[in-house]
Amino acid sequence: MSKVVIFKGSPRKNGYTSKLLEQVAKGAKSKGAEVIEFDLNDPGIRGCQGCYYCRTHDGCAVNDYLQPMYKAIDEADAIVFGSPIYYYQVTGQARVWLDRTFPMLGENFAPRHSGKKAITIFAQGNSNPQIAEEGIKFVTNIFETYGWKIEDSIHYCGTSVNPDLEKFEELSLRAFKDGENLVG
Repeated sequence: MSKVVIFKGSPRKNGYTSKLLEQVAKGAKSKGAEVIEFDLNDPGIRGCQGCYYCRTHDGCAVNDYLQPMYKAIDEADAIVFGSPIYYYQVTGQARVWLDRTFPMLGENFAPRHSGKKAITIFAQGNSNPQIAEEGIKFVTNIFETYGWKIEDSIHYCGTSVNPDLEKFEELSLRAFKDGENLVG
């Protein structure tokens, strides 16, 4: 059975990022995948402590809500990450998570868990997609460093004033298909 791990970097339980991630999960489940989800807005998440435990261990010394993610990532076939764009970047919650993924690199910064498929999802209030270019590139570079292959990156713009709901429906279908395509 395929395993898909989803990381939701949005504080909004019913926002566009969450809805698109939900579609990826539905697509993966429709093909029989086991889906594990982590809500990065959970108050039980601590930031990286800079202790370098992860340089000599495959995991993190911080024992919090994210501790099970290391095993989940190791066992996963695919990783799905979503975040709204706030001030040209991913949310603070997503940034804390990205810092905590440092254990994905081992000795000499070699990827420990390469070969994963990945989907990224971003939503932003501003209608100009260039606003998020650097933030998306930041995430893409990290995933590539981990040896994760981005199969698709969905970017929904203009969510704050008169959002294009037809475009959202189109992206929702694409997200569902992406979930299906992660399995197999």
